[in-house]
Amino acid sequence: MITRETQETSEKTSKPLVYSVILLHMLNHVIGGTMPIIYPDLMDEFNIGYGQLGLVRSVAGFSAGFPQVFVGFFRRWFSGRVIVSVGNIVNSVMNIAIASGSGFLQFLGFSVAAGVGSSVQHPIGASIVSNGSDPSERGRMLGLNQSIPSIAFTFTPLITAYMLTRMGWRPTLGILSVPALLLSLFILFFMRGGSDVEAKTRDALNWGSLRESLRNRNVLSISMLRSIEAFGMGVRTFLPLYFIDVLGLSSERSSILYSVLLGGGVLGPVFWGWLSDRMNRKPLIIGIIICRGIGYFMLTIVTGYLGLTALLFFIGFMAETVVIQSVLSDSVDKKQLDQTFGLYFTIGFTISSFSSAIFGYIVEIFSFYAGFTYIAAVITVSMVPAFFIQEPRHLAEIATI
Repeated sequence: MITRETQETSEKTSKPLVYSVILLHMLNHVIGGTMPIIYPDLMDEFNIGYGQLGLVRSVAGFSAGFPQVFVGFFRRWFSGRVIVSVGNIVNSVMNIAIASGSGFLQFLGFSVAAGVGSSVQHPIGASIVSNGSDPSERGRMLGLNQSIPSIAFTFTPLITAYMLTRMGWRPTLGILSVPALLLSLFILFFMRGGSDVEAKTRDALNWGSLRESLRNRNVLSISMLRSIEAFGMGVRTFLPLYFIDVLGLSSERSSILYSVLLGGGVLGPVFWGWLSDRMNRKPLIIGIIICRGIGYFMLTIVTGYLGLTALLFFIGFMAETVVIQSVLSDSVDKKQLDQTFGLYFTIGFTISSFSSAIFGYIVEIFSFYAGFTYIAAVITVSMVPAFFIQEPRHLAEIATI
């Protein structure tokens, strides 16, 4: 029997590991944020075109997304700490291999292997953060796990551009892959978590348990919400093109607007995670979704630079993901968190790999304004399953009466 004292000791023991996993998540994003900046030089040296680059991005994205539902299987033999560190070691080493390789086929193969390695970060990392945090702080910690890594996308392009002008793309990619490698090795060999984090389980990736989880009203509702919402995830890739090609803004102003959007995505999850620890989360989820849908529709109206600055920060700030993850954490048994988060992230990453193509097709046939209306509609529809979410904290209180 797990007493409250034992649970508190486990959470206290896991805290250094939790913060280390959050930092590792950020370094994982540093590698991901480096790649788009070095692509032009890489394409020139490997003599590949946009079609081949698109193939690499699609296949690598799929290899990073689809396996996420299966990574919990390794919890039968290894702790979450071992899995997340080994996966990031593979990701870092494969990106160093890209920096050392030559030719399209090596680029493709190493990119796929790197994607498989990075696939452990979101489901296992979120599980570690959830299990290693006090329930009263879980929303805030999951918010940090989303916000701090997002910071990497704001400063990595600047660092990468600076390094590119002085040493070329190969040393740049190699050097920026090293921090994640070193921290992964440190976590693997020198850190330990509490019993909930270090425990192995035979129930990992148990299909019967997964089916049982899907009978859980919250897991099913959130899975449906995530599935619908994923069809609108590809829009951000096109925003800089919209700013430059349609609105006629300079590259500098476009970059500033995009940074403002990302900045909102850094602050929003921390605020909503903190707030979700203090009030019911269902109305929060619904309210944030409504606001974000309105925000994307307003892109069809707001075209001025100052107005866009405020609107894009608002859109980035409206991030309900951390609140949803908090609900998931409290809705299933701790032993099922790995595969539950794996399912959640697999749905998002797999479906979203097609969303860019859908949005691009709408823009090409109709216009960006039609595309923004489509995104707003998708977000609004994704709100429907949120009405079926139950507050798990209330259910726990009822069960104890």
